[in-house]
Amino acid sequence: MHHTRHHHPHVDPRQPRNGARCLTNPPVFAWLPVEGAEQYTLTVSRHPALQEPCLEAHVGADPLYLPHRALRPGRYYWRWSADGAEGELLSFEIPAEATVVEAPPAADWLAAMPQGHPRIYIRPEQVEALRASRTGSRAAQWQALQAEVDVLLAEEHEMAEPPFLGDRSADYGAWFKVWSKILWASRAFVKGAELLALAYLASGDERYGRAACRRMVSISQWDPEGSSHLSHNDEAHMSVIWDGAKAVDWVWELFTEQERQQVISQFRRRGEITYEHMHGRGSYGVTRFDSHAGREVVFLALLAMVFSDEIEQAGEWLEWLRPVLCGIWPIWAGDDGAWAEGPSYGLAYVSIMTMFASALKHATGVDLYRRPFWANHAHWRRWCLPPYAEWMGFGDHSERWKHTWESNANLVETIQRETGDQTLAPYVEQFRAEAERLETSQVRHMSALDSKLYLLDATDAATGDTARRQDGVLRVFPGAGWAAVRTHIDDAEHDVAFIFRSSPYGSYSHSHANNNDFIIHVAGKAMAMPSGYYDGYGSAHHTHWNWHTKSHNCVTLSDASQLMRSRDSVGAIEHAFEDDLVAYMMGDADESYLQAERCRRHVLFIKPHACFFLVDEFIATPGVYSALQWNIHSWNRFEHDVDARTFTVNRGASSLSGFMMHHQNGVFSLTEGWDPPPADTKPSDQWFMQYHLRYMPVGLVDRRTLGVVLCPGHGALRPPSVETERCDGTEVAHVGEDLLLTSDTGAIAYGPVAAECLAAAVIGGRIYRIGDAGLEV
Repeated sequence: MHHTRHHHPHVDPRQPRNGARCLTNPPVFAWLPVEGAEQYTLTVSRHPALQEPCLEAHVGADPLYLPHRALRPGRYYWRWSADGAEGELLSFEIPAEATVVEAPPAADWLAAMPQGHPRIYIRPEQVEALRASRTGSRAAQWQALQAEVDVLLAEEHEMAEPPFLGDRSADYGAWFKVWSKILWASRAFVKGAELLALAYLASGDERYGRAACRRMVSISQWDPEGSSHLSHNDEAHMSVIWDGAKAVDWVWELFTEQERQQVISQFRRRGEITYEHMHGRGSYGVTRFDSHAGREVVFLALLAMVFSDEIEQAGEWLEWLRPVLCGIWPIWAGDDGAWAEGPSYGLAYVSIMTMFASALKHATGVDLYRRPFWANHAHWRRWCLPPYAEWMGFGDHSERWKHTWESNANLVETIQRETGDQTLAPYVEQFRAEAERLETSQVRHMSALDSKLYLLDATDAATGDTARRQDGVLRVFPGAGWAAVRTHIDDAEHDVAFIFRSSPYGSYSHSHANNNDFIIHVAGKAMAMPSGYYDGYGSAHHTHWNWHTKSHNCVTLSDASQLMRSRDSVGAIEHAFEDDLVAYMMGDADESYLQAERCRRHVLFIKPHACFFLVDEFIATPGVYSALQWNIHSWNRFEHDVDARTFTVNRGASSLSGFMMHHQNGVFSLTEGWDPPPADTKPSDQWFMQYHLRYMPVGLVDRRTLGVVLCPGHGALRPPSVETERCDGTEVAHVGEDLLLTSDTGAIAYGPVAAECLAAAVIGGRIYRIGDAGLEV
């Protein structure tokens, strides 16, 4: 029952979930497997007794099914059965406005694809026009590509097989340096082959094509069962198949027959290994959710598409991948587009998926970009990752590298052009302009030139109005538990950005134990951010600092973290509300703390003052007592006033001031650095010292309500005057002419407010009450 009732979508992976409203038609069906079952029956009906089924499918051992045809709009009921066992009866609805995205059998894909090469993003009959465009519509793009490949021509086109890795557990630092060198060298080498192949495709110049061939022949001399085997070093294995299949496709005719057979043999065995690893160790999106598998399914699909005539299993692989890539993907996101692991890992994995989505669309006409996820993902990036951001958060990687900014622009431009959403164009332009001011990573010497964008004909992109209007300041993405308040989303000099996370995907993989965490940017400066740096997955610093709640802008309970590396640590963002005076949301982290029965953060943005009222609500697990600790982190030192219960941090012309609404015994604690500190596994030119402030009301208690007022300031924003006091058990903040109120008792009686509630605000004469059901006006 734990598996069938759990809120985490990876613990209970059933789709459609009970009562779901499916925005893509047909929906994918998924359920947990029954041990030993070799076949399932899926029954779908308009009737709860399942009479007169509209769909009855016999499914193999993988508990995953994607219908070939859309269903009529309406309410449906479904159940699986196998060997005398059967699942719970679940219902779902397909609204009339659901987007129809039908994926025919993989055999139909192969029949629609060109019989020759190239076949990825472009067809043989389009090559002549592509080459002619070098002196016309693509002159600037060609010049940029030519500049890169002319440098590549002078490099070596052979790469030795990488060495075997040592024992990670014996000396992590030494292991990481060898592993990292192999990763980036092999990835850049094969990316170089892809760019050289693209240059040949675009120009017909065989110098580029033969250089690409030499690189792929060199890589094909590696032993797929050796040091680059998937189980020993999956990054080296993936370097071969990431861009390699595309490179081979575009220079197919330039290989000698002996070379071509060597390349085919290499990719055949790499494909078999990838399929065995993916298919033989669980069902992706149902029983396995590891991040790297999200790359491998795409690489296997591209490999199968390129080598479909040479590898007899290619059709079988694609048919197995069909419900995975066209149905259950994405497994770290919902229709609203937010990626649970954060913008950095989302950038990698969604960009990889565009490789397949665009290849499928332009070869077969199956358009996965019509699914709501795609346009919404781009708008999630627009809201939660400003082009000026000095710090990305949340999740692993936050460095502001040139390649990362260019890749983000490439991803959003791909979505813009494939969906026709031209309102994304200004965001893309802003990111490209920002990238020009950034430095290249000292480790990731990778080209950001996107071959897919080069080959997508600009005339295919839909035209439309690029003007955007900001409707409100709050945008919530509940599927993965992200939200943002943006005061001036297209104006960095005036923007105040409050980014918030409380995620149903928990605290594992590349996510941290940080439900109810926040980041604040003020006029382009990061004023508050999660602390710590990604010096390597599972390093001492990563494990004992980054993963722990103490490194985040969250509450800790007597130094105890939220559940780390846990699917049980589910969070949620609920009760979102906005009107002309305020915007509100509540972060629910009740399941994240062992010591808490309730741990919630209420966020009220007060528009007339451009300030935030945070209310942290803690109720202990019965019999457990804790001290509530309020944490915040920044790149600059905090100034604080013990008597006034205030703090301030300044960065250039930007500032953030905090007012603790607590007039009983309480202590500030200010520290700097990390315990343990990040290792020297990577260049640390962006790893600045970080400073930490904690406020703790004194006492071990079974409940606590703590209010904090945060007031940003910049050259054009003067923070409001704030005065705090305690009156008859009610904590009061006077913000200009307005009032903010909290109480530990569950009742407030002050001024115009007399109510049973946790907190209240009086803004412009309007009373807002905060309680269990969110905000009440």
